Amino acid sequence: MATTPVKATRRTLSASIADDLLLKIREGALAPGAKLPIEKELMAQYGVGRNTVREAVQSLVTMGYLDVRPRVGARVIGVPTADALETAAVAALLTGEAISDIYELRHTLETEIAFRASTMATTADHEHIGAALQDYERAARDGVDPYRADVAFHAALAHASHNVAFANVLEAASDLLLRARKLTDHVPGAVSLALEEHTTIAEAIFARDPEKARRAMQIHMDTSIAAWHRAQRLFSTSKDPA
Repeated sequence: MATTPVKATRRTLSASIADDLLLKIREGALAPGAKLPIEKELMAQYGVGRNTVREAVQSLVTMGYLDVRPRVGARVIGVPTADALETAAVAALLTGEAISDIYELRHTLETEIAFRASTMATTADHEHIGAALQDYERAARDGVDPYRADVAFHAALAHASHNVAFANVLEAASDLLLRARKLTDHVPGAVSLALEEHTTIAEAIFARDPEKARRAMQIHMDTSIAAWHRAQRLFSTSKDPA
């Protein structure tokens, strides 16, 4: 019985390209500090379109092995371990729609976390949330990368929900979105807006107002997703189709 051939999709092609680039990085052909060939060269080398190349490169950015800057291009900033190489295909999926899917999961999870934290949080939890909010405010004021303070704030909310599963799933989602969330910090106005929204969320939890806390978190998650899409546009040099 004849089998139907599996059609190669852009996503599977981008995963294969990411695997190959990771192998070159691991073997030293692309050392830390080295620049990747420009998009047109990669397109010709792999026989694919521009969007496929971009998805492959973005997956390595998500993993933390490449840094991409407008008008500069992609540069190697890390060398993966064997375990990281084995997960390259998974990492290649963490682009475009896949990252949006994880943000959607986080949207659902964190709104419930905020709701529960407003009713379950203890006095000690309020103190931890307040301290994390102050750390974020300090980072925003001093122009320091606020990523760690942002993660700490959301982790404090998850802890205040007193649901271990919520906290564990949020941590896993945050790890997958590490590079994506860092990129959003470079979107103009994103950090100051996040600070305002964090404050509104915290105030609702302190007031033990579950509906207000849920709504405030929904707004914050919507803002985060919009910032991710803006970051994609900001770090993309053109809109040419594949």
